[in-house]
Amino acid sequence: MNTMRLTKKKPNNTRIMKIKELVELLKKEFTTENGDIDISDLDFGDFRGALILSGIKSKGDIKQSDHSNKGSIDQYGHSNKGHIYQSDHSNKGDIDQSCHSNDGYIYQSRHGNYGDIKQFEHSNDGKVIN
Repeated sequence: MNTMRLTKKKPNNTRIMKIKELVELLKKEFTTENGDIDISDLDFGDFRGALILSGIKSKGDIKQSDHSNKGSIDQYGHSNKGHIYQSDHSNKGDIDQSCHSNDGYIYQSRHGNYGDIKQFEHSNDGKVIN
């Protein structure tokens, strides 16, 4: 079982400022009429490195759908007070999900996966709906 945890380097002040600037840009330029930040359809198709999305904080829901991936998906340590929606992923590698703490629902549906799906050590007050 792949339990890889991404280790974070201690952020320097330049990186912190760039992250804060990116957050403000996303809020300003990518907020929908409903007040959601929508960064759908990002195409990193020619990028060979890992796409690392960790430490994201929000008071709202997390919605993930329509991912197409040739590698593995590793999700670790989500702490969420809203709901998590995941659907319509197409993945060639494994999906590893572990150590999530969630107060709302977790919805997962319509995944097409060629590898294994491994889930363990979740703490959830809401329902897990597959």
